[in-house]
Amino acid sequence: MKKSLLEIYALAVSFATIVCLVISLGVAIYSIIEIINPEFTMNSYEYKRYQSNDAYWLSRVDDYRNKEKEMLRPSEDELTKQRTEGYRLAVISEKRDGYQGLTKTGIIILINILVFFIHWRIARRARETNIAT
Repeated sequence: MKKSLLEIYALAVSFATIVCLVISLGVAIYSIIEIINPEFTMNSYEYKRYQSNDAYWLSRVDDYRNKEKEMLRPSEDELTKQRTEGYRLAVISEKRDGYQGLTKTGIIILINILVFFIHWRIARRARETNIAT
């Protein structure tokens, strides 16, 4: 039995939506991991800079190297306080990125599902029409 052009089109779109859905599910799973364990998904540079006071201070000095005056290193207690606060904010930011990614991916998944079912019905009707003729 020969397929109609409409059926081929609808099946091709359905296939494309399945491919997009699989990719979107992978991105969604990563976003969920980002929400559950933001320290794990944080980029290495960001993570390493908060692991010790020395690493944190060197990263801060590098950030302000273009300033005219030299930055004085604060006491260890103050530096630890700044570092832990910076790390806390970085983790919150990473988790927020995860929520944003999951929201975007959720929208894409919903659109994929909608487009898939519309085109699947079109393909079924085209096949039924083709059988009847």
